[in-house]
Amino acid sequence: MAITVREAMRIGGLARCRVAAGERGLDRAIDSITVMEVPDVVQWLKGSVLLLTSLYPIKDDEAAIAQLVEQLHTVNSAALAIKTKQYVQEIPQAIIEAGNRLQLPVIEIDPEVSYLEIMTPLMQLILKNDEAGAGQLDSFFKWITELAMAGKGIAAVIEAVERMTVNTITVGSDLSMLELDKGLKPAPLTYAQKNELQAAKRPIRMQRLLNGSPTPCIVTPLLINEELAGDMTCWQTHRQFNERDFIVLERTMVLIALEFLKWLTKADVEQNYKDHLLSEVLLGQVHDQKAALEKGRAFGWDLSESYDVLCIESQERESSKRGTTGALHGADRPEWKRRLLLSVQSFLRVEPSAAIAIWLKDAIVILRPRNEPLSEARDASSKPIRTWAAAVCRHLTDVYEDMTFTAGIGRSHPGFDGIHSGYTEAVQAIRLGKPAAVQGCIHFEDLGVYRILTPFPDKAVLEQLYAETVGRLADYDAVHHSNLVMTLAAYFAQNCSLSGTAEKLFIHVNTMKYRLQKIEQLTDGGIHNAERRLLLHIGLKLHQMKQAGIDS
Repeated sequence: MAITVREAMRIGGLARCRVAAGERGLDRAIDSITVMEVPDVVQWLKGSVLLLTSLYPIKDDEAAIAQLVEQLHTVNSAALAIKTKQYVQEIPQAIIEAGNRLQLPVIEIDPEVSYLEIMTPLMQLILKNDEAGAGQLDSFFKWITELAMAGKGIAAVIEAVERMTVNTITVGSDLSMLELDKGLKPAPLTYAQKNELQAAKRPIRMQRLLNGSPTPCIVTPLLINEELAGDMTCWQTHRQFNERDFIVLERTMVLIALEFLKWLTKADVEQNYKDHLLSEVLLGQVHDQKAALEKGRAFGWDLSESYDVLCIESQERESSKRGTTGALHGADRPEWKRRLLLSVQSFLRVEPSAAIAIWLKDAIVILRPRNEPLSEARDASSKPIRTWAAAVCRHLTDVYEDMTFTAGIGRSHPGFDGIHSGYTEAVQAIRLGKPAAVQGCIHFEDLGVYRILTPFPDKAVLEQLYAETVGRLADYDAVHHSNLVMTLAAYFAQNCSLSGTAEKLFIHVNTMKYRLQKIEQLTDGGIHNAERRLLLHIGLKLHQMKQAGIDS
């Protein structure tokens, strides 16, 4: 909807400006607005444009200044608005004279009035016309760029885009301060939809649930370093989509992604401080507990409370390794780690307790304040954290369908020092229990005899026991490329069933008999002697600890 210059002088920032020349042309219509950023901008102008400028591109070119109004008049521009006291102290006399002669309004912009104060209210009126032309599109892109550059934020840019598309727009992200749902309930993107957006790298049509109802929409990927950081979704709530909507959303995509990058950079800096503090606490490397507690309070944490500690490790499914699914991640990539941590934090946001999550040594570590009192009945007291850890793993599996997640959980220990103890046990649980449970939750309490072996004070005794038992089998395997250790572990797992073990290992019973004879020979008849068999069991546990990198 075009408006006249006369009407525009009563709106927004222009109401605080004055007409310096060309008053007889105040009834000229304005259908778009642009900013003069380069000397030859006039040749690209089309239609009834209001040109905003500080004259900086031509401030030292007297000939260009003298010709400016003439050029604007030739292309049927609406008016010229000049910001003074910045690069020129006053409007040049040549421009005043040409404006009066050609009846082209020349407006002096008050030094305290920003371009945005002029552009925003005028563009809002102009965009009431549903069929915006190319000139209006150019003005719109100038407007939203000014909004972004002026630090007005995501909400202001999205509001402007809604006026152009005449439809509702939401922004999705794992970072809470970047989400913009306007009180609506958009369904989260599925893993397949995220893969599609990642591959497309442009706005695409979809159908998603909005407030529980299937709704056509255009979903625009917000990419940072070619990684999907969020989405901008235009919902068909008021009118049918047209080709212009795709152009608008694609141009807006970069500005919103830059806003994401700004916030993510800020969040990364803060997360680094959190990671550093908690790493010292978890690893037991704090030299000044009082100072650490004070730093924790600055982040809203009370590290003197009792926490349950769990570690979560991720692993690609075999189908993903074979390339049958999309690759939205890479375990060694910072963007993947950031996104996985944000996914965990988005889950934690709905928690009534203030849980904490960080990355430490290729695993996500979560500290959850313990609401239940510690009790002697360990099985009963560990049930809530087991249930909760399983829910976290399910959430991550729903988000990352080609990954599996395993959680190791430490026992609950009181106070500040208990955080280190709980973390140590969580690491041991995941390293020692993971081979037996590829996906799921392993509590330190489930480790059985490992709970005695890991804190055993005399490591030399354990080393000697290992060397006299399974260590002999491991040495034989290394030299002869055999599988005696694996065979013994499978034999015990099958409750010493000869045929059951052979079937499990896909070998002939006679082959199984030969291997057991060799094990008997190397271990001094350990299999059939109860005392020696117990030592072999312990030797296997020590072997697994060595394989897991845990010092025995």
